[in-house]
Amino acid sequence: MGKVLQIRVSAVTWNEGLVEDYWPSLVRLAASVPVKSEERGVLELVRRLDEGLRFMKWSDARKRAMGPGIREAARLRAELEAALADWDPRRANALSDDLEDALDALERAYIE
Repeated sequence: MGKVLQIRVSAVTWNEGLVEDYWPSLVRLAASVPVKSEERGVLELVRRLDEGLRFMKWSDARKRAMGPGIREAARLRAELEAALADWDPRRANALSDDLEDALDALERAYIE
């Protein structure tokens, strides 16, 4: 890393509209969770769902149906961020695929 130029390894949602296209039910549910951030990317979606599971008064049926998947997505998000912090883009890329698969499963498991 230079004195002025900083090198970063990061994960970004290049088109936030795709998040709603892929996981519309999860986006609606996440929107009900009050957070300060206005970002609507994949990582933010997972953070909102995790906070919703922990702090919102969701039905017991929803918690049973979606809780394990939300916890798994949150775990994958944390691992992905750790891989980025460790400058391991190959691992981060694999984890991004796993995270998207976890969100696909959560979208299918969604209940009101």
